Amino acid sequence: MLFWLGLGIFAVFIAVAVTAPALAPHDPRLPVGRPLASPTREHPLGTNDLGQDVLSQTMHGARSSLVVAGAVTAVSTTLSWLVGLVAGFSRRAEWPLLAVTDLLLALPSLPLYLLVLTLAGASQRNLIATLALLSWPAFARVVRGVVIQTRSATYVEASRALGARDRHLALRHILPATLDVLPAKLVLTVRFAVFAEATLAFLGLGTADTVSWGTMLNWAFADPLLFARPVWAWLVLPPALCIAALILATVWVARALVDVRSGVATGARHETGA
Repeated sequence: MLFWLGLGIFAVFIAVAVTAPALAPHDPRLPVGRPLASPTREHPLGTNDLGQDVLSQTMHGARSSLVVAGAVTAVSTTLSWLVGLVAGFSRRAEWPLLAVTDLLLALPSLPLYLLVLTLAGASQRNLIATLALLSWPAFARVVRGVVIQTRSATYVEASRALGARDRHLALRHILPATLDVLPAKLVLTVRFAVFAEATLAFLGLGTADTVSWGTMLNWAFADPLLFARPVWAWLVLPPALCIAALILATVWVARALVDVRSGVATGARHETGA
């Protein structure tokens, strides 16, 4: 049930992101009403301190957040999968790859992201590159563990004893085993990317010309009297609730995928009599 609910939330956000340029009632960057106006029929979520429509910004924020999440997920997952495969297959490459992996895992993530983005400059491209290139180590170790475990499995040893070559074993047994863990990794990386993008944008490392949920929160909290007036309800809640809903959806989907994989593994053990 939660799996389908999570997928439904994903579908809604993707639909909003795709149709935002056509369906958003106003340009999110242009002032279209009184500053800090309460919600009305023309502006269902009110306006911010510059008179920009909050609903339009929220819709375009979905577009920015999902673009970052999709790009980070694609690059990070591919890199971690390749590094894990190479480290699991090659004894010669294992030590240097694991050294780099352990170094990145030992460094505190948020200060590292802040340092890199401060030096490289705040832009969506730099944000994607930073998150993608620094978020692969944990899953690379998971893939390496799967490779090593599969290589020593009884059925793989039996295939090797029957004369199967390493290439056949890799394509027939080891690679499919690593693919089993990819769906959960993809979903969890989306969650990480959405949260990281929102956090870094909230801290001021977003780009002024790109509207995202994190930059919306950054602009809102720049007002020292934000919570002294009712404006916080339409400046803070829409982007915050969108971030929370998308992250919660990823948790539900990832948990369902992990449960399915655990059930399959348990069934396989019962079939083999383990």
